Amino acid sequence: MVWRFHHKIRSMPAGKILRIETLAPAVIHWSADDWNTVQDVTVHDVGLGIHIADLTTKALPEGKQVKFTFYWPKADRWEGVDFIVRVGPLR
Repeated sequence: MVWRFHHKIRSMPAGKILRIETLAPAVIHWSADDWNTVQDVTVHDVGLGIHIADLTTKALPEGKQVKFTFYWPKADRWEGVDFIVRVGPLR
């Protein structure tokens, strides 16, 4: 499943990897347990101004949610908003 700023999915089926696409270099700061533990993933440039990172969400069961935000290294700033994708039926 792919999440983009202009296509913010709200849910994804269990057993899938969540791919995040950005238009600039970023670090994705994310958690699958309500920020009790966090992981940071740096996007990589795939060309044409698109940067991607795959979050390791494949083993998450239905009912979990992935929370994430962005750190923009070139601007040295955080996004300041948390985004949520629920694991379960598509909405």
